[in-house]
Amino acid sequence: MTYAQGWDAAQVGFGPGARALIEEELLPDRSVVVRTGTYVVDPPFFGNGDIGRVAVCGAVNELAVTGAEPRHIALGIVLEAGLPLELVRRLTASVRSAAAEAGVTIAAVDTQVVRAGEADRVFVTATAFGVLGPGAPALDLDSVRPGDRIVVTGPLGSHAAHLVSLRDGLGYEHHVPSDCAPLGGMLREVGADLHHARTVVAGGLAEVLRQCAAGRGLTLCVDEAALPVRYEARVALGARGLAPLDAACAGCLCLFVPPEHTGRVLTALRAHPHGRQAAVVGEVTADPMGDVEFRAPDGRLHTRTLPAGPVPERLL
Repeated sequence: MTYAQGWDAAQVGFGPGARALIEEELLPDRSVVVRTGTYVVDPPFFGNGDIGRVAVCGAVNELAVTGAEPRHIALGIVLEAGLPLELVRRLTASVRSAAAEAGVTIAAVDTQVVRAGEADRVFVTATAFGVLGPGAPALDLDSVRPGDRIVVTGPLGSHAAHLVSLRDGLGYEHHVPSDCAPLGGMLREVGADLHHARTVVAGGLAEVLRQCAAGRGLTLCVDEAALPVRYEARVALGARGLAPLDAACAGCLCLFVPPEHTGRVLTALRAHPHGRQAAVVGEVTADPMGDVEFRAPDGRLHTRTLPAGPVPERLL
């Protein structure tokens, strides 16, 4: 990665090259999986992370939930002219650190600089490359069965709450850090015991469950009292009229687990630093309506076809 202003340049060495990646490692006779995403974050540099970490972790996590093992990542970075070089260095250091934590190699980086005012300081597109090893579980939505337990691997809404608190000056960002983390290693610990896995990102857990219920044609029943949510996150989100169910996470997965494997999966998750608050929050039923029912703490059942409150124009 090179960031040049004519008078200075920050050089960052990443390798191997993309061609070597394809020719030497992701060979034609192997099952290659690719996932890509474009990441915008407001603010792009926040308390315990930045957009570089969000992009690397996001792409790696999207790949990992397919059952593939992440190997490499390629980045496209758009920088706004005038961005202080200290922030560029922070970004590159963060990318290196997140890639090392995720166990992936940066295979290629491309950068473009646009005029001041044409970007929100920095945008990142990340593409993750991985392989399906022999015997890798097929974590397809079609594998979900009635009776499967719905498990979340960590507290909901922490990432969104951290950013909302920073933007609105609420002061909770010091108490509720972003949960952004690479989760491939944690998922490998339990992958053989799962039917399906999803990242909990834009739209929050509620949107993930709606998509899964509609796509599988089965009804999901969720116990709201079982949802793990930090108190500070609930307060910060509530100040914007948001419910934790609708808030984005950056280090949380939604898993569909056969009932006979639930205990083993929870034990493995809770032994991992990013899964200590893993919890069973619901169950897949045989009802073919393809809907999501939420059981309120008072026992009432209700559906949420729309978010409980207004969604800000820039939640992330």
